[in-house]
Amino acid sequence: MIMYLETTAAQQGADMGSMVGMIAMLVLFGVFFWLFILRPQKKREKEMKEQLASMSIGDQIITIGGLVGVLAHIGEDDVTIYTSAANTPVCFKKASIEKVIPRNSEKNSDKDKSKKK
Repeated sequence: MIMYLETTAAQQGADMGSMVGMIAMLVLFGVFFWLFILRPQKKREKEMKEQLASMSIGDQIITIGGLVGVLAHIGEDDVTIYTSAANTPVCFKKASIEKVIPRNSEKNSDKDKSKKK
């Protein structure tokens, strides 16, 4: 009988050890998930919100569909851009903007290229 109690206690100790190991693995997985997936995504979302808030008329816009144009009108939830040489106006939602290239960045990059030569 005593032998049975000793083996039962040893099994319970082993079960507790495996449970602690499992909890530790779950915590490590949660930290990994937050560090490599959630944090960078929130950073990209914050940068995109800042770009949308700081865009102004005359900036170059690239949409998620690949459409490139110059910003002509900013509404509350929509924008209008002029595309191509014919200045065709296109209206779409702000959520479809992938990238905003400010007017000043093109001038600065041209100056940097001429300085390097």
